Amino acid sequence: MSDEPKPASERARRRAAGKLRREASISRREAYFDLLVSGYSVEQIATHMKTSPSAVRRAVAQALANRRLDAPEDYARLQVARLTTALRCADASLEEGDLKAIAPFLKVVRELNLYHGVNVGLARPAPAARPLIAPVSPPLALTHSPSPALVEGFEEEKVAARTARNEMEFKALKTNDSAKWPISRPQ
Repeated sequence: MSDEPKPASERARRRAAGKLRREASISRREAYFDLLVSGYSVEQIATHMKTSPSAVRRAVAQALANRRLDAPEDYARLQVARLTTALRCADASLEEGDLKAIAPFLKVVRELNLYHGVNVGLARPAPAARPLIAPVSPPLALTHSPSPALVEGFEEEKVAARTARNEMEFKALKTNDSAKWPISRPQ
């Protein structure tokens, strides 16, 4: 037996059934809304709940229409709490040496400044392009580049070899001895 007493009249029974249907509809609407906020698509929710996507969209629209907005002060406190958490996360990343966390850190600080009333009158546009961070140390010198003294020595050796080859060819021409000629003459 149930704990609830049975309604005495037909009208009371219909009112009780209507109340149960409204409660089920509200809980279903809130479930759809929570799933949508969690990141599921309308189609995924419809498939899981065995309803049509249009019914899910309609229920989510009703849930949004029935939600009351928080007071601006409460909303500001909630946002400051969220931004403080994000600031802690970005700060921890910076302490670990992650340079990519600089931009999110500055963005969170800027948003927190807006909520705390700092820089209210100063609205600066964001920079068009972010400057690249300069390297900490200068680039290393090349290890395989010859020193100037060695280059000059190589040039002298090349000239000496060319001169010797030319003298050999000249002697071979004088004596007309083709056996002393080089096989191929380099250009």
